[in-house]
Amino acid sequence: MKTTFRKPVLLLLALCIALSACLCACNNNIPKSFPVEVSVSDRSALELCTTLYKDSELEEIYAFMCEGNDVKKLNDSYPIECLRQDEDEYRVLYGGNKRLLVLRFDAEGSWIKDDKLDSIYRVVDTRGKFDKLKVGDPVTKVQSTDPTCYFPFLVDKASDRLVTYHYTEDGYCTKIQYDADFNISDISYTLM
Repeated sequence: MKTTFRKPVLLLLALCIALSACLCACNNNIPKSFPVEVSVSDRSALELCTTLYKDSELEEIYAFMCEGNDVKKLNDSYPIECLRQDEDEYRVLYGGNKRLLVLRFDAEGSWIKDDKLDSIYRVVDTRGKFDKLKVGDPVTKVQSTDPTCYFPFLVDKASDRLVTYHYTEDGYCTKIQYDADFNISDISYTLM
């Protein structure tokens, strides 16, 4: 009688341990170098960032990273209030009055240095402004839709990062990807 009782209990215990290990592995997709968790996906960065920085302060944060500081020092000096995951990249966002600083990190938590113009974005109108764009449209149509955006691949012809991000006052990020001819190949919307 004891043996029949032990087998189901041991089986249940083993099942609980296996399930716990799976759940921990699924929730542990953030690199250990990040001192904060990925932000909730149902609130925009405008809602999550309680500290708003002046334009000059956003530039100071960018310069701070250029000095070789890591994400832990960044968080110590400028607490991270919004961390987003975009495929195998992570983005730290700092809000300003009409600008937004976006620092990109790879899956290991190392900073992917971009030009300042590709890191400090002007927040524009609303997401609906981009609804008129469609796959196949040329980059010039995107430029006329968001004339303040920086297009790094047009400045540096050797750039293989054919993507632009457009942040809007209603809390959205429009990500536009381009093909080799600089025509839109994909458009996606997420909360900023």
